[in-house]
Parts: sequence; structure tokens; C-alpha cells
Amino acid sequence: MISTTDPECMTSDDRRREVASILARGLLRYVRLAKTGDSAISQEARKKPRNSLDGSAKTRLSVAQRPAC
Repeated sequence: MISTTDPECMTSDDRRREVASILARGLLRYVRLAKTGDSAISQEARKKPRNSLDGSAKTRLSVAQRPAC
């Protein structure tokens, strides 16, 4: 989920909460995958290049517009 709050308008507490939320979601995802022992994911990860910058030249970035304060 992408925040629609302009970072320039956020308080330091808002930023901390958003960063904590991102880290918590990542940790939960990691724990769930570790519990399931999904070897297909680990095999797929081994196929990918170690440096993700070496990926396909077809990759394009997309940035959502944020509302003003």
C-alpha cells in the first residue's frame, strides 16, 4: 500500500509510524515464508542476478502523484 500523504506535510511521528509499518510488513512476510518453507521462492531467488540493477532493461519506474498539503 502506498501512502498518499506528502512527506513534506508529515510530522516526524507520522514518518516513524510509516517506516515502522513498512518494516513490520516485511518482517511478517519473511516469517510467513520461513514457516511455510516455500522452496519454490528460494529456488526462484537463486535464478535472479545477485545485483538487482543488472535486471532487464525493460524495467520502468512508475511514481504516483501525491496530493498537496
